[in-house]
Amino acid sequence: MKPATVQGASTKRTEVIREDWYRAYYAAKGAERNSLLHNPEVLFQNLAQEAALVRALQAIRPNPEAARVLDVGCGDGTRLVGFLRLGFAPDNLYGIDFQEERIARAKEKCASIHFAHGDATRLEYASETFELVHEATMLIHSVDEELSRKIAGEMMRVTKPGGHVLLCDWRYSKPGSNAHKAVTQKRIGELFQVGSQTSRCGIFAGPLVPPVGRFFSRRLPSAYFLVRGLFPFLVGQMTTVLRKS
Repeated sequence: MKPATVQGASTKRTEVIREDWYRAYYAAKGAERNSLLHNPEVLFQNLAQEAALVRALQAIRPNPEAARVLDVGCGDGTRLVGFLRLGFAPDNLYGIDFQEERIARAKEKCASIHFAHGDATRLEYASETFELVHEATMLIHSVDEELSRKIAGEMMRVTKPGGHVLLCDWRYSKPGSNAHKAVTQKRIGELFQVGSQTSRCGIFAGPLVPPVGRFFSRRLPSAYFLVRGLFPFLVGQMTTVLRKS
């Protein structure tokens, strides 16, 4: 294992890459790029993502009144608010993110959820604390595989035996980008030790690849799910459910 100072520097470099990418993304695309209210390209992409999460939860049947949930890389807390809509108790919902400003917005949005600013490679939670540990579009930005293994290890550490890890991420990388690394089933298998420490419970189709999905969401929304069913290779995001042994 690398010394903590080297590891910390590597973590910081990864955070800087991600922050730079987000800053450049919204500078180029505009603040309303992912606004449900102002950008019609977003609606069906979000519906597909939410449907995949609901199907995943239906498959494992957690007790929403008792299950403790951690969202790693929670951003502004939007996804955890989604868990609230599904009946999960706010006092059992936890989110952590490395961007302080996003955590501040999350706390403003829903003060009853436990949000914390922190490092996904060193989660400040006791082992075997959560029934569900979730990430969405975080690992796609974790391009350093050593750090990715640490994140995966921490996610598994805080998951209870028999609990589940939900990975909602993109299976294709962005061509030419050094800020993306595809979250394929092979990569998931290696990071989360599928077959020894975890087992797959299901894989659920989410949104289409962004250029296609955004086009159909804006121009032909009635055909969105038909296209997804007829051309499964166009599905860009998958929700993978793992059970901890």
